Parts: sequence; C-alpha cells; structure tokens
Amino acid sequence: MFRSRAADNVRPKVLVINYAPIVQPTKGKRLHEARNWNDPHKLTEGYIQDLIECSGGYVRYNIVETIEVDGFPPKTDGFRYTAASYQRCSQGQEAWHDPDAVDYPAIFREFDIERRINSDAIDEVWLWGFPYGGFWESTMAGRGAYFCNSPAVQGIKTSRIFVTMGFNYERGVGEMLECFGHRVESIMRRVYGSWEQKPTHAWNRFALYDQAAPGQAGCGNIHFAPNSERDYDWGNPREVLSTCDDWLDYPNLTGKARRVNCETWGNGDIREHHRWWLRHLPRAEGRTRGKLNNWWAYAVDFNRFAESR
Repeated sequence: MFRSRAADNVRPKVLVINYAPIVQPTKGKRLHEARNWNDPHKLTEGYIQDLIECSGGYVRYNIVETIEVDGFPPKTDGFRYTAASYQRCSQGQEAWHDPDAVDYPAIFREFDIERRINSDAIDEVWLWGFPYGGFWESTMAGRGAYFCNSPAVQGIKTSRIFVTMGFNYERGVGEMLECFGHRVESIMRRVYGSWEQKPTHAWNRFALYDQAAPGQAGCGNIHFAPNSERDYDWGNPREVLSTCDDWLDYPNLTGKARRVNCETWGNGDIREHHRWWLRHLPRAEGRTRGKLNNWWAYAVDFNRFAESR
C-alpha cells in the first residue's frame, strides 16, 4: 500500500469490477442505464470523496483499473443470469435463483486477484452489481482472513488479507458508506476483542446508543444513531444525552455530553448520518492502552498491525 512520506495519508490501490451487462443490444444500453439506475462511476467518485472528507484526508483511494463486464457474476452453483432470465425474474415471471450468493473464488480466478494482491498491484477489490447480484457488503479473503460483515472467503492463498466490497448501483452513496461502516465495525471488534453495549473499552464506549445503555450514548453504530429505538432509525426526533463531540478529540476524552437528536446527523438522510458517524471515528496520532488512536488505519491498512490482521 502506498503512503506519503509524511505518513499522513494512505492510498489503497483498488481494482473495480463493474458487472454492467448490455441488456438492450440495439441501443447499447447496459443494465443500469436501461433501468434508470445510478451510474456506478459517479457513485464510486462520490464514495471516494466522502471518505477523503470524513477521514480528514487520511484515506485517499486510488482506482488503478476498472473492468467493465458485459455479463453477470457466477453463483456458487455455477449459475449465471442472462439478460433475458434476469428480466423474467424482475417481472415476476420466474423466481430469483437460489442460492443467491456469488462464487468469490471463481471471480478471483477469473480476474487474477491472487497474483494482483501478492504483487502489490492492488489492495482491495470493489464489485459493482444490481439487485440479487449476490455480493456481500464486504468480505475478507487471504491467509488469516476473518469475519468482515460476512464469513471469510476460504481457500484464497494470498500472503496478506484483503477486503472485497460489494456495491449495488440501484442504491446510492449512502448505502456504500453503510457497507464501509459495517466493515469498520467488524474490524474494530477484532482489534478490541469484543463488541457489546457495555462501557468496557474505547470501541464499546464509542458505539453505545441510548436505548441499549441509557444515559451513556456515544456515537452509536451504523444502524443505530445515539437516540435510535430500532434499526435504521436515523430520523428520530427524540433527544438524548450523547458524548459524540468528545470523540472528536480522542484520546483526550472528558466525558462531556450534550443533548442530540436527528437534526444532529441529517434528519434521517442515510448518507448524512453515515458521514456524521464516520467523521467521529478517531484519527489521532499515537496509541492508547496498546491500540492506535487512528481507527481509520485499522479500517483500511489492517495488514500493518497485529491486532487488525
């Protein structure tokens, strides 16, 4: 992974594989164009820019190659949709294929991923797809890979672990940030050894929300804002006490809290909530109790540190 000499940022190298089958040959339209879904290239740029901003410039993803695939990814049993069969399923004329999950090892073989990772040509893979594409939001592979919002991909013999992100161009940048946020949650659980709604260590305290720990809310997690009462409840007007601002000066925590509600993180907008949450992830220098004060390093540069690999 390339770093600036000042080590003030990381520039992970990314291979983007865009499954964008041509479904209207006479017009040359790909699936996302024919369905009036989002342009994956624009979504990718928005995602990269959001992570630059939210990390204070620390994470600067570098797309080294984008592969446009006129076809559908393989499922675990070898099945692939065609333009016609996908259309029939979309119209309810046929059931969606079961199993839905894609065959990650087959994708990695097709695009020579092991060699690219081992040669340091790339650090991550981003897959673009569509509803019922079968991707995990994030998954980890390579020797020593562990749960990263999904079970690790087995049998991938790279000398270092790597993450493959799975995105859906029917959705937006907010959903991409949610994928990244769940990746952060999994890696931080690994780093600290647990994740529970108890104020037992820094990660646990950061992710507390009021419903689970009344009066002790920190920044919550990707699904639960500090005042949420259920999953995805980012538009709740209920006021609660939260130490969220304190985390902007981590590790110099004072315990100071203030009253917050959905107005604090975008009034229910998924992208704005996730940007708010990510901006509060600590990114200071040094270590506290053996753990980095820059949690972004764990999220994107995990191979460097024993506790995150």
